Amino acid sequence: MRNKFVGILAVLLLAIGFLILNYPTLSTLYNQLHQGTVLTTYDDTVQKMNEEKKKKYWQEAKAYNERLAGTTPQLTDAFSDKGNKEDSDYNQILNLEEDTGVMGSIEIPKISVYLPIYHGTSAEVLERGVGHMEGTSFPIGGRSTHTVLTGHRGLPSAELFTNLDQIEENDIFYLHILDKTLAYKVYNIETVEPSNVESLAIQQGRDLATLVTCTPYGINSHRLLIHAMRVPYKGETKDAKEALKENLWQWLLKQKTLLMSVALLLFLALPLLALLIYFIIQRIKARREKKRREMERRARRQRQIREKGGK
Repeated sequence: MRNKFVGILAVLLLAIGFLILNYPTLSTLYNQLHQGTVLTTYDDTVQKMNEEKKKKYWQEAKAYNERLAGTTPQLTDAFSDKGNKEDSDYNQILNLEEDTGVMGSIEIPKISVYLPIYHGTSAEVLERGVGHMEGTSFPIGGRSTHTVLTGHRGLPSAELFTNLDQIEENDIFYLHILDKTLAYKVYNIETVEPSNVESLAIQQGRDLATLVTCTPYGINSHRLLIHAMRVPYKGETKDAKEALKENLWQWLLKQKTLLMSVALLLFLALPLLALLIYFIIQRIKARREKKRREMERRARRQRQIREKGGK
């Protein structure tokens, strides 16, 4: 009984230690799976949508971008609590499912990122995925457009743009909006003060996208801006579900703490498992032996009864 108690306690301690050590990774994994579900739902919604409705969503976004190109919106730091509320129709554009606010997704193959893009840059949005900065162009491309997408780094529960500093010039990322894919090639990377938003403005005739996150890591005093220009898309990306699985697998392979702790857990758990199997086998043998003895005892009693009856 004592050995059994010690074994159970050891297993519990191993499990608790594993969960504590890997909480950030496991939490991030949960969020990645949730984000995958959100994107799969979005993709399924698009697949079921008729062409006329897709065109309507696209035209609404295009009209918004054209109006925006003729104005000079007052942009602010994406991570401040000040939002741009110039257009009351903003949240309705490219909003296929009003309860989610997802307008599309961003795929960055180099850092295994595939995330939903939400309307706005509120704290709630940036906890879940990538935010589109209101006051910048919707991410559908076109002349005189500049879309700005923002994401956090270093959240304990989600990776998001944590590895954005690994992006280099000439790297390519993709925006998946409705059933279209837009490719953007990085041409400039800069670190600026939060109030420096001049480079986020629309540039006449150009089709631009900028990714924004905080830097340095853990200090967040400045903003890292990844500027990219539209390039022809050559069909180089994979199906959304396949890409999500591949990105998740690539991400898992980079989680050294998780992989090492799983290996250690297996190493420590195997002897306990072997001991448990041994106890189970011995228990089964004991029961069989007990059953065999009981049957022999009954057989002897029956013989004795028959012998007495014969006399």
